[in-house]
Amino acid sequence: MALIHIGQDLTILNLLKNHIHNAAKVYPTLADGERVIGGAGLWELGSFKEIVPANSITDLFMIHYINIEGASTDDVYEIVIYAATVEIGRVRITFIDIANSQTLPSVPFMDVVIPANTQIQAKCATKGGGSETVDISLAYHDH
Repeated sequence: MALIHIGQDLTILNLLKNHIHNAAKVYPTLADGERVIGGAGLWELGSFKEIVPANSITDLFMIHYINIEGASTDDVYEIVIYAATVEIGRVRITFIDIANSQTLPSVPFMDVVIPANTQIQAKCATKGGGSETVDISLAYHDH
């Protein structure tokens, strides 16, 4: 799978115009985020979890935030995002649940312009291992 880079199918001005003016979207929308399961060992990536099925986002797009909606325990989580099976970026969060007050972040994310109809998957790993989970959704916009 070839990811699109500036100069291939988009001019720089068109890319910037769309980047600034296209509406923000989320996936999934009007539904719970997807649960990503870490590996059993320390810093071991778990299995692929589909976040966006193929053919669901039908325009070129870019992901700008990974929304963290829940985490199974206090730990450091590293989340890896894939276009199909090609890694396109990583983010890391530290989750500490103080007195059951779960305020979770939206983590900035930078990636390339992703072709329309591309499946997006995720994996995660944690400092403590133990197959911990994190629930995520994506904030993106079309190009």
